[in-house]
Amino acid sequence: MPEVMEPVEAPDAEPAERVVVVVGSGFRGTSVLERLAANAGEFRPPGGRLRIVSVDEHRPGPGRIWRTDQCADLLMNTPASAFTVWPDPSVGSEGPKTAGPSLWEWQRQVATVLTRTETETAGDSGPASTVLSGELAADLARRPQLSAWLSAATPDSFTPRVLLGHYLRWCHETVVGSLPEGVRHDRRQGRVTDIERAGSRYRVTLAGGGAPLPADAVVLCTGWSTPARGREPARPPARAVRRLRADNASDQDLTEAKPGADVVVEGLGLSFFDVVTLLTTGRGGRFVPDDATPYGLRYEPSGTEPVLHATSRHGVPYWSRPGTAVPDGDSRHRFLREALARQARPGCFDGLGPAIARDTLWDYYTHLARTHPDALAVPLPRLLDALAVLPPDGAEWRELVANAVLDPGHRLDLDADAALAGRLWESPAAFGDAVRGRLLTDLDETAKGVGSSLKVAHRSFGKARGLLVAAVEDGGLTAESHFGSYADFVDRAFRLNNGPPPLRLRQLLALHDAGVVTFLGPRAAPDGRPDVTGHMEWSSPGVRGSGVRADLVIEARVPAPNLHAGTDPLLRALRRRGLADVFHLPSAHGPVPTAAPRAEPLTGRLSGPGDAATRGGPAPQLYALGVLMRDTRVTSLNAPAPGVDAPALRETDRTARAVLAGLWGGR
Repeated sequence: MPEVMEPVEAPDAEPAERVVVVVGSGFRGTSVLERLAANAGEFRPPGGRLRIVSVDEHRPGPGRIWRTDQCADLLMNTPASAFTVWPDPSVGSEGPKTAGPSLWEWQRQVATVLTRTETETAGDSGPASTVLSGELAADLARRPQLSAWLSAATPDSFTPRVLLGHYLRWCHETVVGSLPEGVRHDRRQGRVTDIERAGSRYRVTLAGGGAPLPADAVVLCTGWSTPARGREPARPPARAVRRLRADNASDQDLTEAKPGADVVVEGLGLSFFDVVTLLTTGRGGRFVPDDATPYGLRYEPSGTEPVLHATSRHGVPYWSRPGTAVPDGDSRHRFLREALARQARPGCFDGLGPAIARDTLWDYYTHLARTHPDALAVPLPRLLDALAVLPPDGAEWRELVANAVLDPGHRLDLDADAALAGRLWESPAAFGDAVRGRLLTDLDETAKGVGSSLKVAHRSFGKARGLLVAAVEDGGLTAESHFGSYADFVDRAFRLNNGPPPLRLRQLLALHDAGVVTFLGPRAAPDGRPDVTGHMEWSSPGVRGSGVRADLVIEARVPAPNLHAGTDPLLRALRRRGLADVFHLPSAHGPVPTAAPRAEPLTGRLSGPGDAATRGGPAPQLYALGVLMRDTRVTSLNAPAPGVDAPALRETDRTARAVLAGLWGGR
């Protein structure tokens, strides 16, 4: 559905209608647009009109991260059934609910259309719109592997990123195509670099010049940071190692990684798998079934791949994501709930961490006793009773477990990766074999499905994050805890629960056995200075003989926005103009800055040291959602799943309602 980019009224014109500028039109920008339209009727006075202007460098819907021109081999790490744009009845928001298909339901509708070789509308499951657009049909024809994936997909399948982009594009177009009377939508393509107050309104400036956009309210949905371009020389100086700075893998210049060259990759999280995919199958290599391997695949190289030497703090990849069928465990987080009832604000995380460990151990051994009754040499209640009195990280508990669980392979160790990283390995081969064994263990546990006690423990540990929200968000912890033990907990929760699809681990094993990927070891760093060829020796302090000479380093991560220390021109402008102030956490040595702006907890309305509210003027109408708020809203990275009261959808509804109330005097 084409959108007309209408001119926006001049900044000095009398506003005949209220204008809301939404900066960023990816998932959150689309959700804010949908919520503004859905709630407008409650707040608009008779004859009141609303114009919503979406501003983004990229196409509305997918935005930059999920754009539809990416490699079809890149995958989401969220199952298809765990993502939606539409607030269903489970969402505890004040605004009206909008019926619409989840990502999985939309995929089924597209697959049905493909089997009938004709288009059809979303029908009762969503707003009236064609699910198979001409753009999507052309993409499916050009890349038939996408059609094949749709035909074979299940609710637990991990969707190609480009298909999520098409879904988000469809959602955006559906919202725009069904706006109520008196609400209209404009689109401006570009990057916002400045926002300033203009009386009771705002002026929004885009890069490249042109008249600023006037706005009565602005909502920032800017997502992950876009690194500044053009600051580094096109040719690095002599004897300098080239470095691809952190970014979305599809935006990194991976042509710098030459065929056969040794390349160091820093980071073994989700971005690592994107980099590896683009440099292997993205260059013509392919994986073929092979029952002779324990992971069922063999890699056939194209000859254009570099040799990738991977390192990170632990030196091992994230665990694969537990399947949706894995149960949460029987403890119902009893110990954590009790600890939270005693938690002060601002508080310390030291009492919450052991409670989470107790719940996780309870869930693991309860499930183990059910699935492997011979694994315990003592009655289960004896083990569970000890959890209430023994420190879960203490010697007495470890001794009890050693006597109660005779097979070390049946003892839960959530610190196994840290222990692996803390050892001194005699050779790269020994370390590589250890990582290979850990990946095979992960795949074995995944294959057990609901029978995996280890995956139950991982899920239990990760589920604790949801219970911690009220205690942690908006300054609930001291800076020492927030950036210390709580950050360590979040890191481990992500490592155990937010890893790649299991397929990626099978592929990684095939690439390792083919010599395309090696595991350099934990905390690998360069030794000395580059030689005359620009190469530098990289080695891990934990692996003897791990050195590799490389002249290219790829930072495999996506940078997050930072109001306090970032270089984004818009965030710097907001601070310079007094429209945003850094959120601080209390500490024993005074306030400590975070990456997030100070804002109203529920609505995301920003507070600046010089905002109008402090001078008795109109309340500012500048809001922020999403990744930028991750240090205050700890659920900001959670995917919006259907049927679970998704925090992201509650958030966009609250913000949209606050915007509309501010536009029309709180009607």
